[in-house]
Amino acid sequence: MPAASKTNRQLFKTTWPFLAVVASLLALVATSLSIMSSVRAYIGGESTWSKGQKDAVFYLIRYAQTGDEAAFRQYESAIAYPLNLKRARLALEGSGPDPDLAIARQALLESGVDPADVSSVIWVFRTFRRASYFEHAVTYWTRGDALVDQLVETAQRLRIAKSAGARGQIDVERLTGEIWNLNSAIAPVSRAFADVLGSAFRKTALLLFGINVVVAALLVSLSVWYARRFITARLASEHALRRSEARAKATLGSIGEAVVSVGPTGLVEFINPAAERLFCREAESCVRHKLTAIVSIAREWDRRPVDPIGQALRGVEPWDPSTDLVLTNLQGTETVVQAITSVVHDTSDTITGAVLLLRNMTREREYVSNLSWQASHDGLTGLLNRTEFERRLSASLDAMSGIESAQRPRMLMILDLDQFKVVNDTYGHAAGDTMLREVASLFKHCLREEDALARLGGDEFAALMSDCDERTAMKIAERLRQEVSAFQWSCETHTLSTSVSIGLVDLRGLDMETAMRFGDIACYLAKERGRDRVHLAVRGDKELTRHASAMSWCGRIKDALANNRFCLYAQEISALKRADGPGESPQHPRHVEVLLRMIGEGGKVVSPHYFLPAAERYGLMSAIDRWVVRAVFATLARTGNPERVQYAINLSGASIGDERFLQFLTEQFDLSTIAPESICFEVTETTAIANLSAAARFIRELKKRGCKFSLDDFGAGMSSFGYLKHLPVDYIKIDGGFIKDMLKDAVSKDMVAAINDIGHSMGRLTIAEYVENEAILRALSTMGVDFVQGFHVGRPALWAQNVEFLEMT
Repeated sequence: MPAASKTNRQLFKTTWPFLAVVASLLALVATSLSIMSSVRAYIGGESTWSKGQKDAVFYLIRYAQTGDEAAFRQYESAIAYPLNLKRARLALEGSGPDPDLAIARQALLESGVDPADVSSVIWVFRTFRRASYFEHAVTYWTRGDALVDQLVETAQRLRIAKSAGARGQIDVERLTGEIWNLNSAIAPVSRAFADVLGSAFRKTALLLFGINVVVAALLVSLSVWYARRFITARLASEHALRRSEARAKATLGSIGEAVVSVGPTGLVEFINPAAERLFCREAESCVRHKLTAIVSIAREWDRRPVDPIGQALRGVEPWDPSTDLVLTNLQGTETVVQAITSVVHDTSDTITGAVLLLRNMTREREYVSNLSWQASHDGLTGLLNRTEFERRLSASLDAMSGIESAQRPRMLMILDLDQFKVVNDTYGHAAGDTMLREVASLFKHCLREEDALARLGGDEFAALMSDCDERTAMKIAERLRQEVSAFQWSCETHTLSTSVSIGLVDLRGLDMETAMRFGDIACYLAKERGRDRVHLAVRGDKELTRHASAMSWCGRIKDALANNRFCLYAQEISALKRADGPGESPQHPRHVEVLLRMIGEGGKVVSPHYFLPAAERYGLMSAIDRWVVRAVFATLARTGNPERVQYAINLSGASIGDERFLQFLTEQFDLSTIAPESICFEVTETTAIANLSAAARFIRELKKRGCKFSLDDFGAGMSSFGYLKHLPVDYIKIDGGFIKDMLKDAVSKDMVAAINDIGHSMGRLTIAEYVENEAILRALSTMGVDFVQGFHVGRPALWAQNVEFLEMT
């Protein structure tokens, strides 16, 4: 919250009682003035009423004596004032909750009441009509109006008598006497009305004076109370400040960042233990010295010296705190740091010193460097990975958009080892990994230094060759092919060899997607024509076009998504009874892994081995994952889950790192009646580690709902047990490569045992894949593995076909 806003809020909290009292006082004054003004108006109205009545009597007597019609008209004009006031009173006293205010206002104006007082007169009448003083006054007003009515009636009879001439003279004399009697009767009523209002005016003034005295006393009391509160708070603040200073010194001494405190002259007053370690000096030897005499600090990029303390004390604008600096101590040791300075002011805003915080960036640099390398390189071979290679390829193709750049030849080389699966199946994954490392080193030796070499996945490699025409690329590719064909290496008692099929593509005029597809096709044609050969993709080649159409899985995947041309298989994951412990094994819920298949032409079931690589390449994995989730949820909603089976659903790296996919899963759970405890999401180890923070957050969010998680293919990737601390998974799936070779490879068996033991020590259950015979099953049981999966346990079987998404589409 901004300081100004906080100050305003505190000021309001402090002053609101005063404001409330003052506002009440102002409201009281305004009301008092309104009442006084209305009373004054009523007294003025009484004066107008009395004058009109007296003038009316005077002109009537004159008319009676002279018979002058002008005198009678003057009478009518004078009597109009009391009659209008009567009309206003009757309008205000009208029956019903809404008196006729318009008639009352018009009558008051015609009676001579000042327009500025009309509203006040009406308000006082309606507000205080039933008050004792006012009701008493209105009673006199009503009596006066009755006498005026009699006067009006007498005037009419006088006019008739006067018009009769000598015959009516006796009536004229009698009526003249009645007029004088009415005048005598009206005068006391008028005086009583004025006396009542005057008395009310004086008592109201006295009451308002008393209220003002009370309010003034309240203001004085509030002032005294707030002054005492301020003094108490001031004393408490001083005491808290002294305690805060003591805690601050203790805190600075315990934090891991280097902290240096200097006085107004720039001399060091305090350094914490972290600064002592950074400077390689004791605090006593640093105090009362300039910081520049203890260490030197320079900008990393140009080694220009900087003085952060001096700049802070001079009020110079500080640099970006994220700027990296190099600190050199007296022993010559250099450390990359980031500096944050804070100037200390006293109450008069005078600079009394500065505090410098130095953050050692050594570990951060190493961590960022490792993460950056892992994000862009293959962990097995050390080459670029697919993501980084495609980024460089895309950047290179974007650079070819200029005319001059477009004329510079660039070639794409796709390399695929021949019969690599045979090596894996025959000699195990360890031998396969060794082969991949050896072949990668050989590829790098045969290519030029400026060529970018990457491992795309499995036994597939690629190279981006800049400033290289077709002829040169063919020579390099042929030499590389020959080197690989002639190369041999030993694996235990066996001598292994391999060959490579190479596809070449001229990148001019292509985008990244087309270039990669043409490279795959060229490599495929090299394999199709006998392997161990180089194939150059030539523009307009009908065979290339035909294979591009045949291998265009992207369109087939999109069609399958649009038309539900997928189906789901299920494979049992069985709980394993331990062979080395007494009694029965712990009871676990029944597990089933859901597997995806595509329905091809003619209803042929297509293995994911064929279309998932294309889906990963063209960014369709998240869409496929969404289809699978909806299909599983719809099927369970239709069939139910009476046996409380736990269904495992595989998720891709694209979905793990997509915030929208997490929102999609949340919506699916909200829309369905599926118990989250019955769903287990499987994430591969390489995917989780490549997106460690995103994967950890993804897992935590869904585990809050009750979902389970399994880390798939553990051991196939970076195999760091430390990552398990950051991934709150429930199951660890040991990579099938170790399981298949564990009976003939002691290293694989030890790896399985180590993964199982570490997983159990971390509270995770373990699952062994690729269990293909009874001997492996018994060995796993002896080790204490919790679950097993494989053809020996149960083959995948059709689980859901022709899926309808019901209300969850």
